[in-house]
Amino acid sequence: MMRANKNNQPSDVVIVGGGIIGLSLAYHLGGDGASVTVLERGEIGQEASTAGAGILSPQAEMEENSPLTELCLASPNGYKEFVDGLVAKTGIDIEFSQAGLLYVGFCRQDEQELERRYRWQKELRLPIQKLSANEALGLEKNLAPSVSAALFFPEEAHVDNVKLMEALRVACTQVAVRLVTGCLGTAVKSDGQGVSGVESNWGFWPAANVIIAAGSWSGMISTPLAYQVPIRPARGQMVAVRSPAPSLSRPVYSRRGYLVPRKDGRILLGSTVEWAGYNKSVTLEGLQQILSATLEIFPSIKTLPFAGCWAGFRPHCEDGNPVLGATEVAGLYFATGHFRNGLLLAPITTSLLSDLIIKGTSSKLLEAFSPLRFRKT
Repeated sequence: MMRANKNNQPSDVVIVGGGIIGLSLAYHLGGDGASVTVLERGEIGQEASTAGAGILSPQAEMEENSPLTELCLASPNGYKEFVDGLVAKTGIDIEFSQAGLLYVGFCRQDEQELERRYRWQKELRLPIQKLSANEALGLEKNLAPSVSAALFFPEEAHVDNVKLMEALRVACTQVAVRLVTGCLGTAVKSDGQGVSGVESNWGFWPAANVIIAAGSWSGMISTPLAYQVPIRPARGQMVAVRSPAPSLSRPVYSRRGYLVPRKDGRILLGSTVEWAGYNKSVTLEGLQQILSATLEIFPSIKTLPFAGCWAGFRPHCEDGNPVLGATEVAGLYFATGHFRNGLLLAPITTSLLSDLIIKGTSSKLLEAFSPLRFRKT
């Protein structure tokens, strides 16, 4: 990775943040011929992008129909193309699998929630199936026999998000994107007409366009705006166990937890949502919550060897929606606050923001997520 110096060359675009959103944008913009520099405070892709389980779930994650639902449902349309392009470019197997997702319930309250989700998604004609307990056990034979109801989302997918980030890193270097690690972007500067660049702990980076895609740290970057974008970290803890033989075919959810298989034999167990500031500790309380939820779904994991645990920060905006689009300062854009949907929303975020920056065209999909909603009236 590059290390910044005091003679930084101007870029068409400086992106603050080297996670899934920042790198996806950099790869797309760089491939379109723009000169792009990514400033990452730590190492590339080492925060939320690699901490999760790689689930691409526009339906199972959504509580109700909303602008966010519409955005999430738009993203999978380009996901296979996005993945196939990266695999062709880098030769890295991202382990994209569209084996569907099983959502199970164990009690009357679970059954009512599954029925509610089934009804509103069926009204939208989304691909969803209601299963009996026996049908669910037919899909995943190691499920707890206490399962009482289930939904199957046949088009949901998952990837190995660690491999996805490595593929994006390699692809960015192939289109001449400058990846600068250990570089803390502290302030976006303006010359009165628009942005002029980004100040950092390694000097000033001139640019005509700046995208803040710094995840949970996005709200800490000073800007010429008269308001702050309210982003804070939501800690999520994870556990991994190792299965000597394939025992899970697809992600399995309940209201309390989930399990996701990996080709290397691990099963990822998640996850917590905690408001612990920037404390990335793994706690016994968090592990207990995860194990209780996942043992309810899949009791046989109690015999599997422990393979690791970790925590990461999801970027959460105070109104629960991402922050996407242009500001009133020419050349300043936000692409952050994706919370649990960063991996899923990377292709659609990239497409919408790239069109906005390169072509000056803005989609209606962006309207509900504009940073302008935080302006003081």
